[in-house]
Amino acid sequence: MGVTLSTHSALAPISLASSVIGFISFAFTLATFLNVFWSNLFTFFAAPTEIHDYLSNLKQGLYEERTHLRRARRRERRKSAGSRTREKEAGIRSFTGHSQDEDVALRVMREAIKHMIRQFRNLERPFLRDSAGVAREEKGYADEDEVEWPDYYRNDYKECGFRERFVWLRRKNDVVTLLASLSRVETRRIAKEVGDVAMIVRELARDLADMQDSVYGLEQRLSRVVGIRRVD
Repeated sequence: MGVTLSTHSALAPISLASSVIGFISFAFTLATFLNVFWSNLFTFFAAPTEIHDYLSNLKQGLYEERTHLRRARRRERRKSAGSRTREKEAGIRSFTGHSQDEDVALRVMREAIKHMIRQFRNLERPFLRDSAGVAREEKGYADEDEVEWPDYYRNDYKECGFRERFVWLRRKNDVVTLLASLSRVETRRIAKEVGDVAMIVRELARDLADMQDSVYGLEQRLSRVVGIRRVD
């Protein structure tokens, strides 16, 4: 009496499912590889244009944001000094907690921009012409805020060869990340400025209402003294 082996065992569906899952995983892996490959290939061939566009926009954005933050710091200092002077003349005790919080917020954003500029200089250095790189290393980057187009806005980049293309292929993600970080700092600074403007408008509205109440009270007192009646 012999033993019969069946090929239709319970393991067949499991084996089929594992084969399908393995094929799908391989397809996704292959698709991801092709996507990364074509993306890197496109970046490699588009490097001459991307290097100039990305680095120029990032450079201009960083230094303009630094200028905005410095001007905001000067405005805060003038406003704080004027507020303390008025409070001293009126005999009111000065409370600087809110201004200190605002100064801390500006200082945090300035420090972030300073670190971003330092990181950008390291990213930009391999693409600068040798003469431009040496000149910037010797005299540094200009700090003038009042100059419309200072030297650091000039883009003295090398001709893009194979070496620069490979370097850009490795550093493009860092540049994109830096652009995103700059955008977040700009959003925070704009939100703060909008909040300051809204506060100024509320203070003006409150002062106007107080002035109207004062004028109305003065008219009432005058009407009782000399018989003047208010005409609406």
